[in-house]
Amino acid sequence: MLRILFNEPKRIDSGLLLEAGNAVRAYMELLESKESNHLAADYPKYHRQAIWSKGFIDALDELEQSKYCCEKYAELIHKAFLEEMEPSEIEAYHRFVYFYKNAFIRLFSILDKLGTFMNDLFELKTETLKSRFSYFTVLRRMHEKHIHGSLEVQLYNLKMDHKAAMDRLRNQRNMEIHYINAEMLDDLMQKEPYPGDRIHVENVHSNVADLQQGFDMACRTLLIAFTYITANVAKG
Repeated sequence: MLRILFNEPKRIDSGLLLEAGNAVRAYMELLESKESNHLAADYPKYHRQAIWSKGFIDALDELEQSKYCCEKYAELIHKAFLEEMEPSEIEAYHRFVYFYKNAFIRLFSILDKLGTFMNDLFELKTETLKSRFSYFTVLRRMHEKHIHGSLEVQLYNLKMDHKAAMDRLRNQRNMEIHYINAEMLDDLMQKEPYPGDRIHVENVHSNVADLQQGFDMACRTLLIAFTYITANVAKG
């Protein structure tokens, strides 16, 4: 949809995006057969899971579009200081920031929705420990309770493979959406210039590389999780 901003045709899904989407769609197709073949009492459960699953397809699409836009605008940014930029580059920079923030917020939203999904599906009851929990809390819960160990190990290893980039993205997400506590205020004081200082913009190309890692992790996480879940549901 957003490729129209660059006079480009609509995206054709490929690579990890296509693989992750196909894994989710395979589970949705299995749920459809379950809905038609099971008792009416089972229908609400399968219907809820089908709705949640479709949400992952939409969320991945929105994440990819935001990532693509911030990559395109990053290509137009060459100066390290805002004062050195021409008006067109400043405009590109502000558009980059908009889509970059949108992308990393959507990235963690996908992971946390998956955490909620698995918590419900596997009956982990993570909410009894923490009312507002993340995907990573659910992974720890699976490890502690020895539930679906082979899946948990795969997801944990994937998390560790992308840990450095994801930690940087998570810090930026927290700065963007949470209240400013003392530690965050210290970070801001170090980043924000005093009057008269030049404004140094962040390394947009490094941020794009981190976002690419985050996108890859989200796709691979959904691919692993839904491939596993579909195989287990199919076996009953």
